[in-house]
Amino acid sequence: MSQSEEKEAEIVKFPGIASISLSITPIGEFENFDMLEAVIRVYDENEEQIMRQKARSLQIIAKNLKLFIQNRTDLPINDRRMSTWFADYLTKMGIKLDEEESYQIIKKASQALERVSKVNIELVEPSDLVSVETDVLANLIDLKSDHLMSEDELYDLLEKHQTPVTNQVVRTMTYINSGGVEHKDTINLEIIPSEQILEHSLVASFKNETENELTKVVISDVIPFAYKVLDVNSKVGGKYKKELLEKGLKITWKVSKVAPGNEVKMIYKFERRIPRTIYIRKNEEIRIVQDYNAIITEKLEGEPINRHFISEVINLLPVTLDEFIIRDLIPPEMQVEEKNITDEMKSFDFGQNYGLNVQVSQTNVETGTKHLKKYDLITAPLIWKYSLVLPLSEEDSREISVTKIIEQTTKDDTYICTIVASTPEPCKIICQVEDGLKATEFLPTELAPNVSGSILTWEVDEKLTVSLVLKGKLTKQIHPPKAKIGTKDYEIPDSSIVMERKSKILAMPFNHVALYRKASR
Repeated sequence: MSQSEEKEAEIVKFPGIASISLSITPIGEFENFDMLEAVIRVYDENEEQIMRQKARSLQIIAKNLKLFIQNRTDLPINDRRMSTWFADYLTKMGIKLDEEESYQIIKKASQALERVSKVNIELVEPSDLVSVETDVLANLIDLKSDHLMSEDELYDLLEKHQTPVTNQVVRTMTYINSGGVEHKDTINLEIIPSEQILEHSLVASFKNETENELTKVVISDVIPFAYKVLDVNSKVGGKYKKELLEKGLKITWKVSKVAPGNEVKMIYKFERRIPRTIYIRKNEEIRIVQDYNAIITEKLEGEPINRHFISEVINLLPVTLDEFIIRDLIPPEMQVEEKNITDEMKSFDFGQNYGLNVQVSQTNVETGTKHLKKYDLITAPLIWKYSLVLPLSEEDSREISVTKIIEQTTKDDTYICTIVASTPEPCKIICQVEDGLKATEFLPTELAPNVSGSILTWEVDEKLTVSLVLKGKLTKQIHPPKAKIGTKDYEIPDSSIVMERKSKILAMPFNHVALYRKASR
């Protein structure tokens, strides 16, 4: 979503209602009515803003505007009169819309409202719960419950149906070989958290390893909705096409030829979003709506960078909802400032792949009720963490456990590494110091390892907790710890996701905290 909206359009009176004025400000796609994105603001007789929403089509704008004003004033809105006003207003802004086109849009909006007015919650659409910062099409999960749920059941339900967050990007390729045969291939890529907040990127390439020229090469990626694509650069592929799918935004190139040994390279830049789950209940009918909020970055002259997002939802359904729960999922890179945490809020930490959920709930939510909450975000400390937990053997289910944590101190060239291990059998713990770093201090000192080049080893009978200072510049390639019992090696399963942010205060070992404080002085 664009962080800077265009200047607000002219504020005018709504026809026949003296107490209501409004503006409709387009911010993209002027020619495409289905994709036109606009901000609607409604003001009362005191010029106080009483509604602000974003919508992605003229029909949704018309439907939500009509429903909101009908509920606000308890007056019927004439379709023909509204369509004339609608066409005049948009035409003044350079959006060509004649009265007949306008009438058909208003008529469809009225028909949609008729269906909703039957008060069957099964017909609820994402647009009936209007969010300000939604930037992608929301998903609607059809979910019913045959009884009123306990709090534990509700938590389980919300956790199960939390907006899916994935860093997996599926790449597909097809091409025609010299014999005219079509080949297909799939590669799974992972987006790794960056050392710089919110600056995620991905470089993906396809190289022709054959001795023949490949023709009609089609390359496509599906980018998860949790990430907004800011920029894509492909010199060979040229202009790409975009398509909204259920799992994300599909980007496709067509490359006419790839010579032997040549490479097609795509460079992506991403921005994180705030996934949100909205739970609504009327009697024993339950629905879950999912969408995304944008993180807003502001930089005032002489001030530090400020990041926040606004969680706003308005109940536009013509019924009072028995229960209304909003969950916003904070990415692992960020933390919510303490001043934003209130007593009525609850939080749930889902770990590295998800983040921290903040939840606000309301009961007996009337039509037109607005939930508005601004969350200020700050950087969450960066750590690297590898955990190895494996049974000794197929016959012996006792587990060997080794965890390696690296955390940067307040000094750019100093890191603290901690190894925590437990083993049911005597073993050797092996840790390789990362390229560019050198181990300089150990705590406790009596647990200093055997050193051979960059390899550190400890002989462990039962448990080990030791911390060390690392000096230098850390590369992004972190070496996982290893364990050896007799002739058998225990290693971490392959995974490129090793960088984590603290979404809450982690229980670090005492040695780690003590050495961190000492090294930071």
